[in-house]
Amino acid sequence: MSSADRRRIIDELQMQSLKLNEVAKKMDITPTEAFRQLQRLTDAGLLEKTSEGRYRSTAYSRLILESSATLGFLSKHREYFRDHDASLIPPQFRVRFGELSKTVLLTEAVVNLNTSTEVFKNAEKRIDAMNEGHLKSNSQILKQQSMKGVKVRSLLQENMVDTLKEDPIVAERSWEKRTTPRVCAIVILTEKIVGIALPKLDGKMDYQVFEGTDPESMRWAGDLFEDQWNKARPWQPYGGPKTNPP
Repeated sequence: MSSADRRRIIDELQMQSLKLNEVAKKMDITPTEAFRQLQRLTDAGLLEKTSEGRYRSTAYSRLILESSATLGFLSKHREYFRDHDASLIPPQFRVRFGELSKTVLLTEAVVNLNTSTEVFKNAEKRIDAMNEGHLKSNSQILKQQSMKGVKVRSLLQENMVDTLKEDPIVAERSWEKRTTPRVCAIVILTEKIVGIALPKLDGKMDYQVFEGTDPESMRWAGDLFEDQWNKARPWQPYGGPKTNPP
């Protein structure tokens, strides 16, 4: 059996304890092979056998799986991470990359930019947007969504301020805005979907996006946005002192 097959056994036994024959049936292997694999995983401390003869995962195996999820995500997208910069993401979120395992990498930049506009339009409760660039067409959408009762928050990169002053809609106080010296990633998050993009090693964005709708990836993105939002400065469209929010 491959390591992936053994991982499947552990995953299955995390959800429910099973007897030897039940494991063999679920894995479509012989009882002899199932016993051999179960014994191997038990000897490694990843499984334990109860007095009723059922196998179940251990607390140690759960920790191993949590750690391996991050390594699995990075390995799956190794080509992406070879030329994209994750170093700006705070360490406490990098170690949680495994929570993005169910996201899909979308590589068409133009399509992704158009999709972000649709994501803004389709939001019904919240829009959290952290971005290093600005599309004027999205300003009107965010204003309209805010007026409809959608909670909108924009976290903007400080070097965008002069450009944003030219956009009267952004200068309005239609929705909450804060600024940060440099965004660590592009994040667009609604109650329905999340999109995450990292800069390339040269600092430029190519708008390849990890898109997710599962609770884990949305929680990761929400926690990251909240962390960066709380560290950001109040929006000062016409200058004035820059003070940290209370």
